[in-house]
Amino acid sequence: MRVGAATSIGRVRDHNEDAFWISENVFAVCDGMGGHQAGEVASSLAIDVFKNYCFTNQRPLEAVVDAILSAHRVVQAEAAAPDYSGMGTTATLAYIVKYNQCYELFIGHVGDSRAYLLHNDTLEQITSDHSLVGELIRNGSLSKSDAVNHPHRHVVTQALGIGEIKIETHCKQLVSNDQILLCTDGLTDVVEESMIQDTLRNHAPEAAAQKLVEMANEMGGPDNITVIVVKIP
Repeated sequence: MRVGAATSIGRVRDHNEDAFWISENVFAVCDGMGGHQAGEVASSLAIDVFKNYCFTNQRPLEAVVDAILSAHRVVQAEAAAPDYSGMGTTATLAYIVKYNQCYELFIGHVGDSRAYLLHNDTLEQITSDHSLVGELIRNGSLSKSDAVNHPHRHVVTQALGIGEIKIETHCKQLVSNDQILLCTDGLTDVVEESMIQDTLRNHAPEAAAQKLVEMANEMGGPDNITVIVVKIP
């Protein structure tokens, strides 16, 4: 698999609360939240759990869910400290398993970071946004165009480390030249999906990841931006 990844503090924030990890077949993005750099702590804690987790292709989806639950418990325990009270993080974790000559994608997801699939040059959002605005869009109370400027668009309805979580999961068969995009909302809040689609179509994963981050910064970079692009051979 060919992989590209890039992250940026953006043009407004004074530190980067995003964290990411890429390995041979496991990929993750996290977007932390909380006061006084606690979000940076939360996202780093979650990524550390994923790095040390023993993923197995015997029960891949169970492994993804268990890894996220483990990260949730670690962040929740650390959030008991006064300095970290209320901290949390999104988590979008992708595990790609090869069975003979076939690839299968297993995703676990909590929060409003996103996973996309580019298949036959068409971009599909795989995950749902666990956010107030995401809920309003799904129940028909808000259009996608109106959501862009909604005052509560950054209010998440669940995150690792906070309360109880319900992990969203997906399984997909992949074919040659499919691309998986994992990203934080620093990209999707400002770059239209049509532009993301065109960038993935026209650039190799390494260049696409850098280009997407550059595009978000060109549009003001109001938040941290993290992008992982994986292309199936």
